[in-house]
Amino acid sequence: MNIILLGHADLASLYALNSLVAQCPEHRYTAFTSGTLASKDPMPGALVELAKLDADMCSEFRDGDCFSDVLASAQSLSEPNSAAGLKTLSECDPDLIVSVRYRRILRDGAIAVPRQGVLNLHSGILPDYRGVMATFWAMLNAEPEIGSTLHRIVDSGVDTGPVIGISRTAMRPTESYLANLLRLYSDGVAMLVDAIAALGCGKRLEGTAQATGCGSYFSTPDNDATTAFAAQNLCLASGMELDAISAQNRETRQKSLSHESLDSHIPK
Repeated sequence: MNIILLGHADLASLYALNSLVAQCPEHRYTAFTSGTLASKDPMPGALVELAKLDADMCSEFRDGDCFSDVLASAQSLSEPNSAAGLKTLSECDPDLIVSVRYRRILRDGAIAVPRQGVLNLHSGILPDYRGVMATFWAMLNAEPEIGSTLHRIVDSGVDTGPVIGISRTAMRPTESYLANLLRLYSDGVAMLVDAIAALGCGKRLEGTAQATGCGSYFSTPDNDATTAFAAQNLCLASGMELDAISAQNRETRQKSLSHESLDSHIPK
């Protein structure tokens, strides 16, 4: 299939999309990121520090030998619903659009471009945690579980489309927000891999409609929220999160090489 990847230049998005490309190399990909975001309100100092640390780890991740050429060549697409944006999407002739942490709302014109629709991997359990930094809010609310949701985008609603699958895992309060977030993408990407395989075989993935009026929408945390987060002895990032990603990438690559070695000894 011909797949457009929509993401953001943060560690979680790049990590998830990089994992997807590595696990589904048989498809053709074109990647776009959402570009710089303008904010009307000053960002809390804690989130500014998180963004700086995340950017440093992103640079290191990009320089690693496991980083995909597809993502390395990603271009910015900050206005996907404009005439120019729609032209860019259409020229890719996509069968499918996959969105992971893309920071722009897709409107009807963009949604109609791919022949098999748009899939979004959201880092929260829907419909309970729609919106921004769902894992942060789940940790602040002392939820026993966090998770990711794979759903279709069928209109301009935010995280409201039909649900294809939800993965859940225990929340680890002794680990950072970023570590908990990154941990979601192992099972989350696995859902994406299965969904793409099903679509490639001609199966329909309609999903289950979310109940109207259920759940909550969360915005970017303000100073009060980040202060409350710290008061609960919760940490946004430690700076060690990339080490866990690198170790997992090495393990995945080693398993892949082992399987290739075993395959070479199987009589044809």
